Amino acid sequence: MRAVTVACCLMLTSSIGCRTALPLASPAEVISARHPRTLLLTVDDSVVRMSDGDLAGDTVVGLVKGQRTAIPLSRLTEVRAVVAAPAKTAELAVAVSGAAVLAVWMIGRWLTAPSANGRPDTCGNADPSSCQ
Repeated sequence: MRAVTVACCLMLTSSIGCRTALPLASPAEVISARHPRTLLLTVDDSVVRMSDGDLAGDTVVGLVKGQRTAIPLSRLTEVRAVVAAPAKTAELAVAVSGAAVLAVWMIGRWLTAPSANGRPDTCGNADPSSCQ
């Protein structure tokens, strides 16, 4: 594989990558210390996705559907932070690479087969020893 192709694959998987939602045991401390980009807040049996959440006193403030929203911590039954999952991303990259290698190998076998899918042999004579 060429170095450029490998570099492009690494950039693509590192910028996109898989993500996972981790429950926060103490949301106030984690939100104020780490400032996660995306939060999943459970309020009144529904999940709200908040971007750029921050803590203002005892209230989580951030963007919900493009609108600035404030939700008191007392109303939240669960808080999860959406974070990168490098192990899942690596597993996905290995699986996709394996599938690509397998596809190339199968196509190569098909193309080099002496008589694949009705393709005639290169020699038209019945006696293969007479073919050059």
